[in-house]
Amino acid sequence: MADDLSALHEQLKIAKNLKGETSRQFKNIQKTSPEYQVLLQDMQKVSAHIKDIETHIKSLEKDSQATSETTLETNYSTPPKPPFSSIDETKLWSAVFSCKLIDEDQMPRWDRFIQQRHVSGYHQSPWFALIKKSFGHNTRILVAEDEQGNILGGLPLTFFSSKLFGTFAISIPYVNYGGIVSDYFDVAQKLIELTQDIRATEKLSHIEIRTMQAGLAKNSLDKKVSMVLELPITNDTLEKNLGAKVRAQYKKAESYSPTAKFGKSELLDDFYKVFACNMRDLGTPVYSKSWFANILAEEKIRSTLIVVYMENKPVSTGFLVGSHNILEIPWASTLQSANTKNANMWMYRQILSYAINEGYEYFDFGRSTLGAGTYKFKKQWGATAYAHHWYYVLPEGELKPELNPDNPKYKVVIFLWKLMPVWLTKIIGPKIIKHIP
Repeated sequence: MADDLSALHEQLKIAKNLKGETSRQFKNIQKTSPEYQVLLQDMQKVSAHIKDIETHIKSLEKDSQATSETTLETNYSTPPKPPFSSIDETKLWSAVFSCKLIDEDQMPRWDRFIQQRHVSGYHQSPWFALIKKSFGHNTRILVAEDEQGNILGGLPLTFFSSKLFGTFAISIPYVNYGGIVSDYFDVAQKLIELTQDIRATEKLSHIEIRTMQAGLAKNSLDKKVSMVLELPITNDTLEKNLGAKVRAQYKKAESYSPTAKFGKSELLDDFYKVFACNMRDLGTPVYSKSWFANILAEEKIRSTLIVVYMENKPVSTGFLVGSHNILEIPWASTLQSANTKNANMWMYRQILSYAINEGYEYFDFGRSTLGAGTYKFKKQWGATAYAHHWYYVLPEGELKPELNPDNPKYKVVIFLWKLMPVWLTKIIGPKIIKHIP
């Protein structure tokens, strides 16, 4: 059975590569040509073939699990679907296990565990190394192990310490996904329970666990959602799915002759120029340019920049990260002067085309507060909302912290920040934002 699974996974890899190559051919063929119809049929065939392989893999994995309930290394090579890190509440670990914190020297063990599960790329050690390199914060992982030392689950914790904001830990800061990874619900609950001991031992004010798994503990917050769009096979289908209202909005920008560039470090200056200006206008401290440069330079992370130009000036930008079969936009910005020209709408339409051409199956618009303006913007594209569940580990009787712009005590600071020149925010901002997860 193991040999059959291995062969199927290899077939799946080949079929996905073929799908990506076929997708990229669409941009070079006229929609009205016979070749386009032939290519469309080929795309439909390869997509159907991929689904057949995935179904077969799932069937074999289910049979394999039924024959050995104690098997730990179930292979999860089938592409993930939102929400990430979903744990079956009925799946429990019936034997003995223990928990401990591991450091950088054991990260390869963690990565091997992660690679076999449906989780975001942010749980992998290259992201922890980037956080340390860019912000100076160490990440340790609270793992649960069976009696043979096999990892049953884990919780990455990044530790913060500053005079202004105090000492605390986050799982995982700066990005959209984090929290516990495990196949067993009781293991996940135990890991959260033990963070109270870590909070006390490390003398932390609190620990914030950002996950998409409900029901793990009390003191949770569920106002945040991820907005994810399942992508069709072709851009033509997407164009029809989007509807007349959305099409009218992004086509309005075409009268200003926008152009888009996709790339990496060669676009970083233009990206950062727009990003820093937009952050200032929002009253938010800006990340350092080195944070983005470090991500772009990391070979194990699939990152891409998009910059939209009008009259040869950058007006709208996005930072894209690909993981598994999902393309995500963790950071995006548009100059206020370009909002009336619908540059932002036009940029997102280019990104969706790019995602389809690159063979991605989902586009993740990123995290939003339920009902907020960004939530409504993403929903109009047809995105589905997936709830986040953030858990707070606090001393008895303490209220959860509010290290965010919604906190009323930051209103004056935000107002004053908007009045600062952009060049000054680039100097001061990174020193502040490194302590705000």
